[in-house]
Amino acid sequence: MKSVVFQLSTFAVQLRKYIHDIMDQWIIALGLLSILIVLLYKWSVAKYDTFSERGVAHEKPWPLIGNIPIKGMFGGIPVLKQMVEMNLKYSGSPVYGIYALRDPVFFIRDPELIKLVGIREFDHFANHHGMHNNMQESILSKSLISLRDGRWREMRNILTPAFTGSKMRIMYNLIQSCSEEGVSHILELLELSKDAAIDLEVKDYFTRFANDVIATVAFGLTINSFRRKDNEFLRIGQSLSKISAWSVAKAVLHALFPRLMKLLRIQVMDTEKIDYFSRLVHVTMKYRQEHNVIRPDMIHLLLEAKQQRLADLRNQSKDAQYYPEFTDEDLLAQCLLFFFAGFEIISSSLCFLTHELCLNSAVQDKLYEEILSVHQELNGQPLTYEKLTKMKYLDMVVLESLRKWPPAISTDRECSKDIDLCDENGEKMFSARKGDVLQIPIFALHRDPENYEDPESFDPERFAEDQKVESRLFLPFGVGPRNCIGNRMALMEIKSIVYQLVLNFKLLPAEKTSRDLLDDIRGHGLKPKDGFWLKFQARQ
Repeated sequence: MKSVVFQLSTFAVQLRKYIHDIMDQWIIALGLLSILIVLLYKWSVAKYDTFSERGVAHEKPWPLIGNIPIKGMFGGIPVLKQMVEMNLKYSGSPVYGIYALRDPVFFIRDPELIKLVGIREFDHFANHHGMHNNMQESILSKSLISLRDGRWREMRNILTPAFTGSKMRIMYNLIQSCSEEGVSHILELLELSKDAAIDLEVKDYFTRFANDVIATVAFGLTINSFRRKDNEFLRIGQSLSKISAWSVAKAVLHALFPRLMKLLRIQVMDTEKIDYFSRLVHVTMKYRQEHNVIRPDMIHLLLEAKQQRLADLRNQSKDAQYYPEFTDEDLLAQCLLFFFAGFEIISSSLCFLTHELCLNSAVQDKLYEEILSVHQELNGQPLTYEKLTKMKYLDMVVLESLRKWPPAISTDRECSKDIDLCDENGEKMFSARKGDVLQIPIFALHRDPENYEDPESFDPERFAEDQKVESRLFLPFGVGPRNCIGNRMALMEIKSIVYQLVLNFKLLPAEKTSRDLLDDIRGHGLKPKDGFWLKFQARQ
């Protein structure tokens, strides 16, 4: 009996010791976890005194996520509507601040300040911010939008001659051919329809049009995506431009932990799909050089730019030869940039423009009158580049659509050196410091009553010759020397297909046509939840 009691007593002592050891370990673990949580909290809010110290209006941020709503990251709120409301909320401030996760971002809403940052003090704000973190290991790091400082200036100078009006005229027939194919597709659908009109989801339609234009202009391929519904070029392009939850998560991780993501070699973009386009360009260039093929497209113009660059380098003194040459990789990077810019931006711009035309019949009727007049003048001959660019009301309609629905909803600049930005009277408006990220909220500025009277209405007359808007308030393609180099091509694309569509069809609201796009567009894609629906009715 004593033995049993002794054993029980010993067991109890050991059990107490074991429990104490476990509790000690838990206390240590909880202590370490508490320290880790405190450190994480301190790290997450370390920059959250920036706006207060600088006297910039802002809302109180949440730890780690800042002022970015979690729903907003994953498409749960109308982002464009929120941008407009945020800008109006700070109507009395030239600058307001938003913490994007941990990082402070200065939003500029004063027109004079935008002019200073984008043009007059450009040398202090020559670079974009953010793109290089996500693309630094990709060939896109060599594209014009990602390059910085002197290398950007060199590439811009090399590429500028490829985007003049005369070079756009060379490529016009390629784009016009795609526009005519787009019209033929709708005519075929109308023939199959029992009614005199059809309802069409135009996001898919204009994506196919943009795909064909990019394929022929930037990659030297002829692809009819209206007939070849599931062609590889379109399928891979759509997957690259699609913003998934995983791609959003990777972008957030890149913003929070750029070094770790680089170490783990995790990229936001799918490198295998980018390699597909890389192979296309390499094969096309090799074939053309071996067979002396000349085709009036972007690859040809970029090859010309490459040859010109080599000639310039040979003619320069030895002191100037530190500038790098224009390599095949540089050329490929620009082709990929044109793909990403043209694929989504052009299709979205056309969706918004045709949406406005179907809801504004008076505007559409007036545009049709001008288009019909030009068509009759041509007397059966194809539309020319000269005729297209001289159509004044078409120009006004396109500009107003770009005002109300700018393809670039915002643009950014990174400050390279401390500077006080002062107005014309010498009064300081804002002190920018090295490393500051300045955001210009283009979409919100275009919807601001301070800049445009009755901004929600669609009124092309704003852009009549006697009603010219100051250029600094109209920023659909950015501002200053770092604006979009391909804006002429984008305008040519948009006008070409709009001319053909309005000439051949009445654009009418369909049953599913959204009546409140700002509320229906949620998340990062510029598309309403039920799509862009239009009714096409053949003109007599």
